[in-house]
Amino acid sequence: MMELAHDEALTLQAMEEALWRPETRFDRRYMDAVLADNFYEVGLSGRTYSREDTLELPPLDIDITFPLVGFQALAICDDVALVTYTSMPARGRGVALRSSVWVNDGRWRLRYHQATPTEV
Repeated sequence: MMELAHDEALTLQAMEEALWRPETRFDRRYMDAVLADNFYEVGLSGRTYSREDTLELPPLDIDITFPLVGFQALAICDDVALVTYTSMPARGRGVALRSSVWVNDGRWRLRYHQATPTEV
């Protein structure tokens, strides 16, 4: 794997952070444009979410500290990137290692996301 170009990494960081902002995370049109048709997630609890599950989530309080800790974006191959970081809640509970797979089919779309609980 190789590091992505700086501008591509910044784009993916902004897109990943938008998933943590209520104004974009719970905007169905925005999420519909960002999630790949075959999107799949394994959440912090171990529960799995399909694309439709994710689009139908009701607005919730999001507890996250920015910037995302240890953010890294690596190219897996042409047009596929692996993003990793640690999510740090402001209230201190629910720290997780995060990984996302983004695919560029003319624009970046989120294909897969996983959260793994960890200690600080």
